[in-house]
Amino acid sequence: MLPKNLLMSLKLDKISKSNIVVSIIGPSNSGKSTLLNKVLGEKVSIVSRKVQTTRMGLRGILNNNETQIIFIDTPGLFEAKTIFEKAMVENAFANLNDADLIYFLIDGSRKLSNFDKKVLKYFKNFKKEAFLIINKIDLIEKKQLLEITNIINSYFPFKKTFYISAKNKEGINDLLLETNNEANSEGWLYPEDQYTNLQSAILCEEITREKIFNHVHEEVPYGSIVKTDSWSDKKKVLKIGQTIYVKKNNHKGIILGKEGSKIKEIGTASRIDLEKIFNKKIFLSLDVKVDKNWDKDPKYFNRLGLEVKKR
Repeated sequence: MLPKNLLMSLKLDKISKSNIVVSIIGPSNSGKSTLLNKVLGEKVSIVSRKVQTTRMGLRGILNNNETQIIFIDTPGLFEAKTIFEKAMVENAFANLNDADLIYFLIDGSRKLSNFDKKVLKYFKNFKKEAFLIINKIDLIEKKQLLEITNIINSYFPFKKTFYISAKNKEGINDLLLETNNEANSEGWLYPEDQYTNLQSAILCEEITREKIFNHVHEEVPYGSIVKTDSWSDKKKVLKIGQTIYVKKNNHKGIILGKEGSKIKEIGTASRIDLEKIFNKKIFLSLDVKVDKNWDKDPKYFNRLGLEVKKR
């Protein structure tokens, strides 16, 4: 039997630790992934200037003093048209049900769209605490912030409003402090040294997909996915084989580039990020194939945690 003083210490330690699940939601390209990556200090969610880059709810974990904050970065909200796009948006709303607290993040330098207003009104269906986070304040005049805040809160009364610049990490500490105060579930849900529950292979695919968005323009990135074909993890070296699937033959040529120059750029940029994440040498090989129906494959949807509903 353990000594009484040790039992008391363990009991107090358990009580002092708490957790809270936070869902980050908002319009496409409002800065959700940038906020998550800045908070965690790790490359967890892909970041791109293009909209609709996040395709699933990624969980990032922050141990903030005695509180473990589990973040869910959801796909950006937009007017979905295809089956795959509708699954992405439905996934975003489904993640709200799993959260204790909602961050509604919006780019304050842009006007609310009619779709944004519909989303805000829809929030009333969720009995959740919610923070309004106005991002990119470095691009907004201070006198405009109050006006923006009043307009948004007229559609849904948020518990608190925070003004941040995710890019510059301005205002994030105040946001996290208040998030800690909202935590009311005892204990931690994940080990102390874990910062994401995303499988390593999927994380690597997301990194490569980010580089496709950053190096290839127009509609090509939206019609592409990355799948892992091989994985050999040794003590000092990680060998990864990936295939980029596109929907059109000419898209394959665009990603390859002249004499393979473009895919070499993508692979190099991806490898640099992966070496920082895994802290070891990375050998990354990339191939490109055409599959016109990749976005109709139920196995791919399930792998990303997306649900395809029969319509």
